[in-house]
Amino acid sequence: METQSEDFSIGCVLSIKTTLGDEFQAQIISYDRHSNLLILQEELKSGAGAKRNIRLLKANYIKEFTFLGQGEDPLDAKRCFLDLNTLQAREESAIRQAETEAERIGVGVTPEAQSLFDALSKTLPVRWDRTTIVVMNEVRVSSPYLPESVSGGTPAANERVRKVLEFEKKRLQSRNVG
Repeated sequence: METQSEDFSIGCVLSIKTTLGDEFQAQIISYDRHSNLLILQEELKSGAGAKRNIRLLKANYIKEFTFLGQGEDPLDAKRCFLDLNTLQAREESAIRQAETEAERIGVGVTPEAQSLFDALSKTLPVRWDRTTIVVMNEVRVSSPYLPESVSGGTPAANERVRKVLEFEKKRLQSRNVG
């Protein structure tokens, strides 16, 4: 949709239909002419009071819009509210998730060893101990990560880990051949 930059003045409240089928009402917080990007604020009604959602939208994704009026200054510091506890909880959760994902990546191991680790992790609790895969905190799989490289743990646990290794090795070989 062709729009003029004056159509997007700060504080305008618009009803917007996007080319992706979204329909919503929002107030313009900012408009960047160079990137053609709108920063919009939607008010969400919830049990704990009014909350706001910030949406970034390229203006060329607007199919049509209707001017609903001029709202109060959206950047007025007296009306701005950040729930710092929620933001801090989201940050801590993201950090924990990133740390967990980083622990799953072997350092100094081959891509094949990482694939074997990933296969084992689908059904069993695993972790790295340098270049050794530790399964269920008892079974250890050392380089070259063959079924014969399995040690520790109960015989049943060893057998299960060996079977997964054999299956995954065959799968990796067939993928490399094909």
